Amino acid sequence: TWHEGQFWIETKLISGIKKITTKTQSFCGFENDDMCGFTQETEKDQFDWTRSKGETPSSNTGPSGDHTCRAKGAGHFLYVEASGRGNNERAVMYSPFYQSLDQLCLGFYYHMYGRQIGTLNVYTKTRSGDVIEAAWRAYGNQGNVWIQALLDIPKKLARAGFQLVFEATMTGSYLGDIAIDDISVSDGRCGSDSVIPVSVHSNVTLERSAQLRRLQKFKKFRKMLRRRRNDNSDS
Repeated sequence: TWHEGQFWIETKLISGIKKITTKTQSFCGFENDDMCGFTQETEKDQFDWTRSKGETPSSNTGPSGDHTCRAKGAGHFLYVEASGRGNNERAVMYSPFYQSLDQLCLGFYYHMYGRQIGTLNVYTKTRSGDVIEAAWRAYGNQGNVWIQALLDIPKKLARAGFQLVFEATMTGSYLGDIAIDDISVSDGRCGSDSVIPVSVHSNVTLERSAQLRRLQKFKKFRKMLRRRRNDNSDS
């Protein structure tokens, strides 16, 4: 049984370094109303992603249920409704910021079923510099099935902090519903032959990485002081 949860890193204020609080969603099945902190683009796209369960309204396109629960009417997912959308209209969704001291494995499931499926693009947007890099892409009919995509997030990007950007582009036909579900983040490499390595802009993470290294050293120093105090109190 999957549960939506979080793991996080919290650091205190150090001289010359701002307080950094990071949260990484370890699993998101979109079962809660807050959608795990995912947010809609509000200015540069034409319509929004929709949280739903069960079948999508149009026949012969879209999933019949979410990936987690499978059963009709149980479980939620995000999708774009293609009915009434013009060619090249797009919907954009942002994940919360993810951050880690080491590389990450990021996975999600996608559903692209219909004769006139458009394109699903996934980008990474960095915290420092707001540089957006193409990470993954699929287009056209993939069949009536949920498929998993796995992305290896390099240490440099993970330390900088990043968002995922999901962009669905329409073809102008109602047979073009696209859905996503069950987004997971875990430590380390994905360890699969189907993994897509994610690139990172060469100069956007240096300052954030330096901050995290200093914070890591501070945490080790604080633990050492705590051990010394405990040893002195026992003697």
